[in-house]
Amino acid sequence: MKVTKKEACERWVRGFNAIPLSVVKKLIERDIDSVIELTTPGEYDDFLPMWDTVWTFDEWIDEEWARRNINVLQECGFRVYDNEDLGLFFGIDGAGYDFYKAHWISLYEARWLQWHDED
Repeated sequence: MKVTKKEACERWVRGFNAIPLSVVKKLIERDIDSVIELTTPGEYDDFLPMWDTVWTFDEWIDEEWARRNINVLQECGFRVYDNEDLGLFFGIDGAGYDFYKAHWISLYEARWLQWHDED
């Protein structure tokens, strides 16, 4: 059975660690300087992304790639942060639209993943 790009991307993203934004807020309350944004904030003034979840990569190789390509994550619509306890984590400033079309598939392609069947 053929695997579409979206299906392959969904499998990849399901492997990420989803972290409630409330956990990050507690880290900031404990030490305001412990969370550093590595991207340039977009149209919103808040320090944290608006979506209630942030993610970390499950695989170290993805995180290493991301650390070398922060600008690519930003171009895909992600805000990227670093923290000693969580490591690199990222979130989305948006709601009410298809995140796969707007963010995740672009990141999958930028990462040069080929876990789908060509059309």
